[in-house]
Amino acid sequence: MRRIDQETVQRIIDAADIVEVVSDFVKLRRSGANYKGLCPFHNERTPSFSVNKARNICKCFSCGKGGSPVNFIMEHEQLSYQEALRYLARKYNIEIVEKEQTDEERVLQNRREALFALNEFAIKTFEANLHDTSEGRSIALAYFRHRGVSDAMIARFHLGYAIDRSRAFIDAAVSAGFTMDVLVHTGLAGQSDRGGQTSYYDRYRSRVIFPIHSVSGRVVGFGARTMRSDKEVAKYVNSPESEIYHKNQELYGFYQAKNAIGKTDKCIMVEGYLDVISMHQSGMENVVASSGTSLTEGQIRAVRRFTDNVTLVYDADAAGIKASLRGIRLLLSEKMNVKVVSLPAGEDPDSFAQSHSASEVERYFSENEVDIIAFMARVLLSSVDVSDPTARAKVINVILETVACVDEPVKRQEYLTECSRLLDVSEQVLLRQLNIFITRRHEEEYKERQREKARSSLDNGQAAEQLPESGSDAQAEAEASAPLLTFSENRLEPYEKMLARYIVRYGMCYLFDLTAEDGSVVPGSVFDLISSELKIDGITFANKSYAGIVSIAAGLKSSWAAERSLFAARLDGECKAMIEQKRSELAMKGGDMGSIVSAESKLVAEIESYRQDKLEEFDASYLREKLVNSDDDAVRPVANELVADRYNLSKIYDRMGGVESERDQLRILVPRAINELRAAIVGDMITQLTKELSTLPASSSERAAEIMQQICTYKEFQRKLVKALGERIILPVR
Repeated sequence: MRRIDQETVQRIIDAADIVEVVSDFVKLRRSGANYKGLCPFHNERTPSFSVNKARNICKCFSCGKGGSPVNFIMEHEQLSYQEALRYLARKYNIEIVEKEQTDEERVLQNRREALFALNEFAIKTFEANLHDTSEGRSIALAYFRHRGVSDAMIARFHLGYAIDRSRAFIDAAVSAGFTMDVLVHTGLAGQSDRGGQTSYYDRYRSRVIFPIHSVSGRVVGFGARTMRSDKEVAKYVNSPESEIYHKNQELYGFYQAKNAIGKTDKCIMVEGYLDVISMHQSGMENVVASSGTSLTEGQIRAVRRFTDNVTLVYDADAAGIKASLRGIRLLLSEKMNVKVVSLPAGEDPDSFAQSHSASEVERYFSENEVDIIAFMARVLLSSVDVSDPTARAKVINVILETVACVDEPVKRQEYLTECSRLLDVSEQVLLRQLNIFITRRHEEEYKERQREKARSSLDNGQAAEQLPESGSDAQAEAEASAPLLTFSENRLEPYEKMLARYIVRYGMCYLFDLTAEDGSVVPGSVFDLISSELKIDGITFANKSYAGIVSIAAGLKSSWAAERSLFAARLDGECKAMIEQKRSELAMKGGDMGSIVSAESKLVAEIESYRQDKLEEFDASYLREKLVNSDDDAVRPVANELVADRYNLSKIYDRMGGVESERDQLRILVPRAINELRAAIVGDMITQLTKELSTLPASSSERAAEIMQQICTYKEFQRKLVKALGERIILPVR
């Protein structure tokens, strides 16, 4: 067996730079003395893959994979040690010196190695057919030139042609030492069985060839377009799935585009091979194609290693949007920033790039990029009769289902606000429907994970639990039998205390807008948010004092509105008197008319600011004053304690530049505190159920199964809450 000489091995190791090697596959950003990026070995959303240039190693601190440049290539490309060395030798143009070959001149290669070798042979053969045969030049090369493809692009994408003879390629490959098994497995040869006789034929005969490269540049498959006019012949034929080709992970042109994607921090997605080639020819090289298939998670994750920004190129019609919904939702769920460009009527990326200069193409894309949700709303609404409530509702649901795929709360809220404006529907109404879709999505994801576990169990020869179908009696019974929220007062006390504190200190402060039953918009306070959220979940405080604060606050809400109106009326009179007095003072000072008008405008603004400050002060102090002077002996001392600032800001909060007070951050802090209480309740339920499970006798198998199902459900809720919470902003002092 041939082995690379040790001296050559050392030259390869010395030349291989870990940053350069990893950068071929991962977009790296400098982080201090190291580099960071998304791990290429597992799906992640926060970079945990670190590259140390000084030590020439890499490591993922999540999955643990990494090592030297050789180790990285072995793991990423699934190569042997010798193959990885050869890969790096080619990258750094190092001549490989091998030891004398043994008598075993040909060693049996594994299937993977044989498939790669055959594909490399195929691409050279197809390129030669295109340029060196009269058939290739007159048919295939003429076709490419008719489509405006330059010689440079033909060479860059290694375009080729398969001769119109039934066994032209097969005979060449067999002569070169490849077996029929490998030829069939790659899809380069087709197989037919007639009358007990097996025959083989060139699968791509009379077709132009579009090689599909992996991110490292190895040929993993082919796309082939027929040159025949026979309508019964499939226009395109692609390589079948194999050990080296997984269509759900590969994007056409990604190898040629990856550097430009990293440089521009954007990936443009089109549909066809020639769309990609023409866009590259126009100068926009950050373009890839899904080759006519729907986007998959594997393809999106490959792109995310280089950029979070994706621009889709679509026809401006509802049919195109609906056909691409799954891909759009996958992109959003993977935290991609998705925009869309609609080309002029009758144009596709190929024709548009051919008919415009490079600067015109680039300018059109930069000027016509719009957010995907806004684009969807505009296109889908234009395709239905807006006077038809049913059709309009369907469109709204499609859009909200798409927004529900966004996991980032801030981005989702921005989308919701924009949808409210575009659709002319109350934000509160949209929010209620959006929450339904979010819940449904999470339920489906949970069920799918359970099904995967079941399938894995079956594959491992284990008995899998049968999952109840949605809406089944079994599911309904399981949900009905799930215990209500019963929990430990002591464990929940810090979280209840935090919410009670917000009520006492800021209860009537404005926080958000509410939509009343008559459709009018009314201001919502801190107390409104807390009480409504707890009511939705059926949560009551376990601590009697904190529960008393909620009860008294609810009773004071109506009196607050009346007292605030009286206070505002007195305040308006005070402000009016102040304005009159100040105007008199200005008139006595004299001066030109311009300066007097300017001074009066400034005066009015200052007094209006004073008025708003006084109203906010009234709102903030209303519940505090009532509760600290309450007749309830259990509530009064607790309220007095909560008025005192006994909470420290965490380091995270301290680092929030420009933050002046806790009051400024209530829109963040109050929802977070509510979710923290929810998470604590769910955690307590899991603890109780786990304890019960551990004490069950062996004979109680049905109850054990029931408890396990409940634990799985609560853990799923817990996961969602933890994901929503992220890092804590405020830490209670115990």
